[in-house]
Amino acid sequence: MQFWAKTVTRADRVMCPGISVQAHCLNVGCVAEALLEMLPAALGDFAPAGAVTLAALHDIGKISCGFQVKCPEWLVQHDLTDAALQERWATGAESDHAKITQAFLQKVMKPARTHGWGVAAGVHHGRIFGRSVGVLNVIGQREECETQAREALLKEMTAIFGALPAEPPKDDAALWWLAGLISVADWIGSNEAFFPADRGLPVEESRDAASSALRQIHWGGGKLRTAKFPELFDGFQPNLLQEQVHAHCEARGLFIVEGPMGCGKTEAALWAAHRLIAAGANDGIYFALPTQVTSNRIHQRVASFLRDALEDVSTLRLAHSASWLEQFQTTILRPAVPDDAQAAEHAREGRSWFASAKHALLARFGVGTVDQALQGVVAVKHFFVRRFGLAGKVVILDEVHSYDVYTSTLITRLIQELLALRCSVIVLSATLTRERRAELITAAEGEAGSVESTAYPLVTVAVADEPVREIDVAPGATRSVKIKTAAFTEAKIIDECIARAETGQQVLYLRNTVVEAQATCRAVVGSSRANRMQVGLLHSRFPFFRRQELENEWLVRLGRDRVSGKGSILIATQVVEQSVDIDLDFIVTDLAPTDMLLQRMGRLWRHERIERRAREPEFWINTPAFRSEADAAELKRAFGRSGRVYAPYVLLRTAEVFVARPAVALPDDIRTLLEATYAERSEFEERPGAQELRDDVAKTREKHQALAQSATKVFGQQSQADLEGKLTRLRGARTCDLLLLRSCEMMTRDRWRITPLDGAPLTVSAYEWSFTAARALHRNLVR
Repeated sequence: MQFWAKTVTRADRVMCPGISVQAHCLNVGCVAEALLEMLPAALGDFAPAGAVTLAALHDIGKISCGFQVKCPEWLVQHDLTDAALQERWATGAESDHAKITQAFLQKVMKPARTHGWGVAAGVHHGRIFGRSVGVLNVIGQREECETQAREALLKEMTAIFGALPAEPPKDDAALWWLAGLISVADWIGSNEAFFPADRGLPVEESRDAASSALRQIHWGGGKLRTAKFPELFDGFQPNLLQEQVHAHCEARGLFIVEGPMGCGKTEAALWAAHRLIAAGANDGIYFALPTQVTSNRIHQRVASFLRDALEDVSTLRLAHSASWLEQFQTTILRPAVPDDAQAAEHAREGRSWFASAKHALLARFGVGTVDQALQGVVAVKHFFVRRFGLAGKVVILDEVHSYDVYTSTLITRLIQELLALRCSVIVLSATLTRERRAELITAAEGEAGSVESTAYPLVTVAVADEPVREIDVAPGATRSVKIKTAAFTEAKIIDECIARAETGQQVLYLRNTVVEAQATCRAVVGSSRANRMQVGLLHSRFPFFRRQELENEWLVRLGRDRVSGKGSILIATQVVEQSVDIDLDFIVTDLAPTDMLLQRMGRLWRHERIERRAREPEFWINTPAFRSEADAAELKRAFGRSGRVYAPYVLLRTAEVFVARPAVALPDDIRTLLEATYAERSEFEERPGAQELRDDVAKTREKHQALAQSATKVFGQQSQADLEGKLTRLRGARTCDLLLLRSCEMMTRDRWRITPLDGAPLTVSAYEWSFTAARALHRNLVR
């Protein structure tokens, strides 16, 4: 009896059995074999002997009556159309083939202690059945036939690829890495652009097709050349911080780089990554940033670095958070059964890894949001594919100070998992507290008590089996920023911004919420003097295409190479406060935590210029007015919308730190300001009302840490949908993605004619995936 793995639809629209289970398993085994042959030296012996065989057997559970009856034509071919016969043959039988796969493998694997590997093959659809599958619903009359067919396939696959693993998983890191390998091999082996959907191939042809597929999707590739810093970064000489980071990145480990805004931490991390890869300690880079704006801008800098670092520039394949919008590799993944919801979801998920932001994780060099990496440690579908994609790379985590307690807890867990996956982790921050640095060192199994230095800048190194090292770096030149902290009126701020822009200054007004930014922009544009300057608005809720246009306009207008001329006012939210290289003459900001204010301050007088229209760098902080004896409720009202973005207690402490300061010396005062804001206080040191706010922070911290730890428990709970940001951020206000169209006309039941905001009309279908349509829809989404 021939068992089908995927169906095909004939010209008369009849669904028929397509490629067999045996042929599909062979294809996937060959892809897994090809992937392992390209395994980087950094991972060494990470894959167990028998890994390819496990991958090949991932769909052995499709040899089951509960699955096979999903194709009516197959029943016809095997004279099983009689209703009574069908009922005896399949009714009540388990139909989830992945679950059957895991149960079968756990039963046949010898010795019994190795059966844990069955999980890796059983989760390839993203659903976790537990460490062991219990009793399955089977049909007695068919069980013997199914068992014989599965054992025959097992014998054939082991003859081709070798025996199943003889040793148990060393740890969960190895187990989930192999699960990721199997899922990726399944998606590539199911791609009809590489493997026929209706028939199998001989072994050698399947192996050739697997190798060809990996070449076509540019898997791996891109050897780095030996180069010095000036060759990699436009002729610049390295500064002291960059030299120290490079000198101490000798072996895999955790490296924490603390330095002021604009001091070249990005280049320091890339140069260190270059050394680690050249030494064979790691293979590849994933640069993770807080937002899509920052990841898109860093993408350009990393691409420039790689153009100079690669031996052959033609091998440059840098994926980033929106790269699938610009370059697309044909991926034809259809459901095994068209009308089966689970099969359709599996095909859709597979396509998404080659045509979405997730692609950056699988590319050898990738730039994206930290959320994509964080979803490797929370209970979302295919979290293990992210671990597989990141394994062995240098993972650069930028701006780690910018996350709340929930996401910071996940960051700590991510670092633990990355180190277990033989990654090096480079953490970058301008505003890291000593307490947070100690938490990260603990995650790397270092001695937190050895984190003693109060120097700034500072490089901290934690390498396995070595004492933690703290390397002080001379701070370099100091500059003074004039500070004015007061309860300004909106009219006063707008008048000041306009007056300065009229003299040719480039001005930034940072608001804490989109609503407030929009209102301020309307007020500025409504001024009769606004036509004398350029006025802009930048936040996260523009349609994608419009946001790209605005970013390109303003991040160039205010960038390193900006030209003198007409003044401007940019009203923006937090999207420009870090990891963007813009240079302002004057900044006004809503009150925010100290670390965020310092980041915003880092956009002020960022580059040396021969000519500036401002006499000195000046930074205004708009702090709400409140009475010294105010209770907690009054303080919360005073902070308004900002108190819903940031903890009111932290805002209160920040206001106390800055209100009496006429100036800040950068970088000398950074460590002092941070510790003054976040240092523990006794209740006797707190003003009335502050104690209650502090208690709120403590309770919230405990609650959010518990929520984050719960989200990382992948066994024992249902995996959530693999969507951007799922489980990586605390849910705030409920949001939805809205598609903006000029028109939408229904042509047939499953086909529409639409006109997006930014383009020409096009036709979209409910069943036919089109890259052109997908790109158009994505570009016109707004949250």
